[in-house]
Amino acid sequence: MKKTSLSDIAKHLGVSKTLVSFVLNGKGKEFRISDEICKKVLEVAKELNYQPNRIAQGLRTGKTNTIGLIIADIANPFFGILGREIEQEAARFGYRVIFCSSDENPEKSKQQIAMLQQSQVDGYIISPPKKSEDQIRSLVKSHIPLVLIDRYFPEIECNHISVDNFDAAYKATNHLIALGHKKIANITVNLDLVNMIERTEGYKKALLDASLPVDESLIKELPFSHDNKDVARAIKELVGKPGNKKVDAILFATSKLGINGIESITAMGLKIPDDIAVVSFDNPDAYKICISPVTVVNQPLKEIGKTAVQVIINELKHPDNIHKIQKITLKTDLIIRKSCGS
Repeated sequence: MKKTSLSDIAKHLGVSKTLVSFVLNGKGKEFRISDEICKKVLEVAKELNYQPNRIAQGLRTGKTNTIGLIIADIANPFFGILGREIEQEAARFGYRVIFCSSDENPEKSKQQIAMLQQSQVDGYIISPPKKSEDQIRSLVKSHIPLVLIDRYFPEIECNHISVDNFDAAYKATNHLIALGHKKIANITVNLDLVNMIERTEGYKKALLDASLPVDESLIKELPFSHDNKDVARAIKELVGKPGNKKVDAILFATSKLGINGIESITAMGLKIPDDIAVVSFDNPDAYKICISPVTVVNQPLKEIGKTAVQVIINELKHPDNIHKIQKITLKTDLIIRKSCGS
């Protein structure tokens, strides 16, 4: 089906293509086009399902009303929900979002940034993978509105929005300790990203403050591309033999780890929280309907998404403020359910 053009609308109305262009770009009053004509142009554009060429429009106006979003893993419920919040908030300001998922691959991220640049996006929201520092530095130098979410690079001066991961892990571990658990494991991913590092450090500090030893063998770092088998292997190594249980609680650093971990614990015939207590970061719906609903570190996804978009929009409206870096740290909530025991 042929795409409707400005010429099609002009021919339908018997007016010039230039007049149609002025009206559709909101310049009717500026060029003294009557309200009646403007109304007819808009009605016909809607009737013919006219869709503007965003790239061509961007070349004319310098704006495409699009935001490029690169998240780590679209299959992860955390990023899926966060992406939806960003899209909804952007729509409030009349912006579209182009979604990309880097899968924590810096080369893929590099290609996606190049694609977004070609698409003339007005700003970027990025959850940067490891080893993408040069990509972020290049964007900062370009002076295009940019904000990092979920994680950031401490050595790069850039807008970023994250949560207090250290405090969140500290409180989650402390909750387990308060319930009498002493052999507490931590299953995380070995990305060397600041958010994962802070979660592990918070976990360790809670143990030390409670005069409990930090046993490095109880910290399992899995690759980002882990699957069920990797998590099951880690669980088996942590559980030990019957009658000689190595751990009595586990803190999962992501919901993807947590979901796979709970599946493995159940498959081994163990019960939560009777045999092993569980706390996990993030709050997917699956945790609420488990046999023992899961205690979680709930991150404020709506607030992260809204704030990220607002930072971008503010810089677009006030380009002189683009050098005023915003480093925003949000608090998390510990939602207590049955998975830790009473």
